[in-house]
Amino acid sequence: MEVEVRDLYQLNFQPVLAGEDTIHVEEGKFVRDQEIFPPDVLVEQEKILQSDLLIYVFPIWWNGMPAIMKGYIDRVFQHGFAYSFESDEPKKNFAGKRALFLTPTGQPQANEDTELTKAIKLLTSGWIFNGTDVQIIGHRFYGRVPYLTKNELENYLEQTDAWLKEII
Repeated sequence: MEVEVRDLYQLNFQPVLAGEDTIHVEEGKFVRDQEIFPPDVLVEQEKILQSDLLIYVFPIWWNGMPAIMKGYIDRVFQHGFAYSFESDEPKKNFAGKRALFLTPTGQPQANEDTELTKAIKLLTSGWIFNGTDVQIIGHRFYGRVPYLTKNELENYLEQTDAWLKEII
């Protein structure tokens, strides 16, 4: 298996969705001023299309994803690529793909479904692929990360490694 890591900070990914890249309605049709996605977005979209398993790792800040991750979703998972109100074509691009989410947090979240973890899942792993046939195979929370000992952190890594081996 080949793994490629896409570190948004290292890539200096621009998270701001520019007005000309958003969709709007004209005469009952969804249109975008720029018909072609920006080059950096096209690179990320191609990486997604080439992948069978998508793993998203991001911390939970203020009960949501960091701005750079939200901007990535806004720019990359746009109408015409990740979903469409007019066609099922985008769904075909995602057929057979699987995704999982690993989210460390400073709060004492656990992997049980609490009101907070259910809300975070709904707004992240629940919505990112809701217009596609991507199978979400898991969303794991790693609570209290800044307060854990080195041994406790290593235990998280060992548990995750074992889980990933089961999945893959």
